[in-house]
Amino acid sequence: MSILWSDEYSVRVAEIDDQHKYFVGLMNELYTAMLSKKSNEKIKEVFEKLVWYAGVHFSTEEKYFDQFHYELADEHKAEHKKLSGRIAEFAMLYKENPEKTFETTGELIDFLENWLVDHLANQDKKYMDCFNKNGLS
Repeated sequence: MSILWSDEYSVRVAEIDDQHKYFVGLMNELYTAMLSKKSNEKIKEVFEKLVWYAGVHFSTEEKYFDQFHYELADEHKAEHKKLSGRIAEFAMLYKENPEKTFETTGELIDFLENWLVDHLANQDKKYMDCFNKNGLS
């Protein structure tokens, strides 16, 4: 199922909200590619963009964690590391079992959807005040 952006996910920092929206868009693109039975190559292309962009986004958040001495930085960075590890597992599944691309993509989408909604609604809200107090909006 597609994920729709909601203002309830906003952290009131335009740069990060824009990144979150782009990430949601990539997830929806992956979902659409899977549903329309696009080639494994197209699914792989979208998946690789998603992996790359997760890294870009995590780097952005973590830069501000360090810059603003965010008190829950270690906990949040651990969440990022956990997600990156899980995505690496999916990448390995794609590589080892290309014939199961659609099955693997479905599992990935389920995992990412659950993780993303929880992460946006709970984890990212925790740094909102810190970032806003330090001038990000």
